[in-house]
Amino acid sequence: MLVALLLLAGCWSFAGFVYDERLAGPYRLVAVDTMEQMILCRDMGGGDCAGDGLPDETIFAAGADDRFIVLARHPRTWPDPPDRTVTEYHYVIRVPDEAERGPYGRVRGPFDETQFEAETRRLGLPGFSRTFEELR
Repeated sequence: MLVALLLLAGCWSFAGFVYDERLAGPYRLVAVDTMEQMILCRDMGGGDCAGDGLPDETIFAAGADDRFIVLARHPRTWPDPPDRTVTEYHYVIRVPDEAERGPYGRVRGPFDETQFEAETRRLGLPGFSRTFEELR
């Protein structure tokens, strides 16, 4: 119940996460209680992290460059486990003031694998530099 309330609020404290890694700029990969809760969030400073409409659970692969963040996820509806039969791909268009503005209006997806490969060729999206095999 507490985890659901935290997810609804859209902000989390970095203290006590089972996983916490800066991906790029203000963006972090974090998991609250279990790795299956892996999300991308934006560092708000002071220990807070906001979802800001970013793709949520369960992210199993991510990558970034100075123009984009790419994510692969298995969708999850709480309290069910991630649906590993479905893979969704997203990308976030990065901007110079993303720490202040957040990702609003710059999140693209979900795409299936074929659509994402086409977007990758069209835009030169980065590859996945971080993969969580246990979540794949």
